[in-house]
Amino acid sequence: MPFPPEQLWHPQVSDHRLRRRCAGRPAVVTGAGAGMGRALARRLARAGVELYLVDVDVPAALETAGLRDSGVRVHVDEVDVSDADAVAAHADAVVGRSGAPAMVFNNAGITMVAGVLEEDDDYARRIMSVNLGGVVNGTVAFLPHLEAAGNGSIVNTSSAFGLLGSPAQSAYSASKFAARGYSETVQQQLRADGSGVRLHVVHPGAVHTEIATRARYVTPGVRDFVTRGFNHRLPGTRPEAAAAAILHGVLAGRDRIPVGFDARAIDLGVRLLAGAVQRPVATLTRPVFRRILGDAALRETRPGAVDGASRSR
Repeated sequence: MPFPPEQLWHPQVSDHRLRRRCAGRPAVVTGAGAGMGRALARRLARAGVELYLVDVDVPAALETAGLRDSGVRVHVDEVDVSDADAVAAHADAVVGRSGAPAMVFNNAGITMVAGVLEEDDDYARRIMSVNLGGVVNGTVAFLPHLEAAGNGSIVNTSSAFGLLGSPAQSAYSASKFAARGYSETVQQQLRADGSGVRLHVVHPGAVHTEIATRARYVTPGVRDFVTRGFNHRLPGTRPEAAAAAILHGVLAGRDRIPVGFDARAIDLGVRLLAGAVQRPVATLTRPVFRRILGDAALRETRPGAVDGASRSR
């Protein structure tokens, strides 16, 4: 069970408020075949919002599209978000069919679990092209349409690891820091232009989705170990609660939306204490990744352990 209770951190969003914000316009969700993308789609469908679900895993997206049974209009599109031309063509098709979206969720993401020197370089580049490229491509493709409509929300997914680095996640963290930096830059431009379009950047903590299971692993035999650690050792948030947090933040007009108690704590710590928050977070995450990092990582998390090199960073 997540702790503290999710309802303390994620106020609920009413169907009426979602319908009023969307005003008959659709929502686009990338990475809609699982996890937070699926949870966002389900919550929006409950409010009667027309949906465009995007994923490279079409069977998974079609499973999400079972929402059609509730009477909601749902469209499934296979689009590689790292392909700028494909994303632009999809944006034009959405607008041509249903008008400019009220909300665009650039949510698709992938990760790899590996030490810095063991990473698969090709897959690290793929992570950047999906996690950063998907955010850039989705923003560039849909922003002109939302501007033409006079308003709308673009919601880009970064991560708590886009606020603070994590062991065994260098490519992922780099992509999420970059997604954050790009999104904050666009926020500043929209504000300077007096635009009616808002851009929100989401920083989920340990949301208990399939991301740990689906990750690329370089070290043999560690998938189950890391997955169990991610789901049971780290404080977590259910995808449904994460979707509620994101939608609440969008409706409230927040530039930065931390998701989960852990992400809120990291966000606050980074804002107030900068580097001082690095060690306690490392203490929490190193046991999860210790089979990738080696025994020294586990020793460092024990009470009284001393690591001069670590303390000097």
